[in-house]
Amino acid sequence: MAQINPVSFKGYVPVKFYAKNPANGKYSRVIKHENLRKCQGFVVRNLNGTAKANRNNEFVDFYRSHDKDYREYPFVMSVYDEEKAREPIVYMITGNDADRAKELAKPVGIAKGESIERIGNSKSFEARYAAKNYFQNMKYFLKNSCRRLKNENREDLTLRVFFDPEYTKKEQKLKGFKYVGCDFVAENA
Repeated sequence: MAQINPVSFKGYVPVKFYAKNPANGKYSRVIKHENLRKCQGFVVRNLNGTAKANRNNEFVDFYRSHDKDYREYPFVMSVYDEEKAREPIVYMITGNDADRAKELAKPVGIAKGESIERIGNSKSFEARYAAKNYFQNMKYFLKNSCRRLKNENREDLTLRVFFDPEYTKKEQKLKGFKYVGCDFVAENA
C-alpha cells in the first residue's frame, strides 16, 4: 500500500471498484453501470454516516486515517464520470470542495423536480440539459479547482475498493456486494 502524504488535500480522489470473479477467484474491475452505482453507494453511505444496514467501521476508519479534511469534516460527495470512450470513473470529493460540488448539483435537482411536476417524469429537455451542464462544470471544477490526493513521491493516488459479489439463493442473480477491503495505489501502478 502506498504511503499517504499527511498534508490535507481538500480535493478529490478517483475510486475504482473491484469484485471477485467466482469462476477464478481473481478480482476484476466493476464497470457495469448498475453495479458501479451499488459500490459507489456503499462508499458514500458509509463515509457520510448514512449506512443503516451495511455500516462498515473498518472502511470508515481506514479512510479517516488518510484524509485530514475528512476527519475534520466527515462529508464526501461522489461524482460519476459517464464518458463513453473509456471505463467509467467515480471521483470522491472531500473537504470544503464537497460543499462546492453539492452546490453545482442543485440545478439538476431543481430541473428534475420541475420536470416531474410539469410532465410526470424527470426526463425533460431542461433536466437533461442541467445534468449535462453539471457534468461539464464538475469536470472543469475537478481539473482547475480541486487538488488530487498524492503520496509522498507526489504521485497521483487512486482508492481501490474490493467486494465479494452476493447472489440470491434460488436464481443465483447478483443482489449486491460485500465489502472485503481497500487500499490506495499510485496511478501508474
